[in-house]
Amino acid sequence: MSTPQVLRRAGADPSTAVVLLITFLGALWSLFAAAYAPEAAMRGQAWLLLGGFLTGIILIVGTIANGGVVNDEREYNENLVKAGAIATMFWGIAGLLVGVVIAFQLAFPVLNIDQFGFTSFGRLRPLHTSAVIFAFGGNALLATSFYVVQRTCRTRIAGGIWPWFVFWGYQLFI
Repeated sequence: MSTPQVLRRAGADPSTAVVLLITFLGALWSLFAAAYAPEAAMRGQAWLLLGGFLTGIILIVGTIANGGVVNDEREYNENLVKAGAIATMFWGIAGLLVGVVIAFQLAFPVLNIDQFGFTSFGRLRPLHTSAVIFAFGGNALLATSFYVVQRTCRTRIAGGIWPWFVFWGYQLFI
């Protein structure tokens, strides 16, 4: 029995196999990157990516085992929009909290501790800017897009597992 037949029998969309293959190749690439990274910081990032890809593989296999992604064209994919709204709020709170810390560092320079390299104003300001613009703003645009496309087209968002792949890929990118 071929892979698409096995996936269809399990209730999954055949494109799930493509997402699983991409995730597996990403895990393999990040394992090699961790093994051959010249610096400890790059090794740490590669291990972080490997953890994300392995979590994705586990979730995809679990989805296949539970009968696949429900792709009823009459229902909107509200769970995807809810996950986007939750991620938007999480990244908004994280970015704004870093903004409060750097505002206090500007007001009270004694709080600008240089013993830890990552707590200085020079390191936290770009983190705040990126978190607010890309993490908070990007997730807001992504969740809004998933919501609006379904409503204007009057159908469930296409692709089965692909919208979730886009959502979690963006979280891993952040």
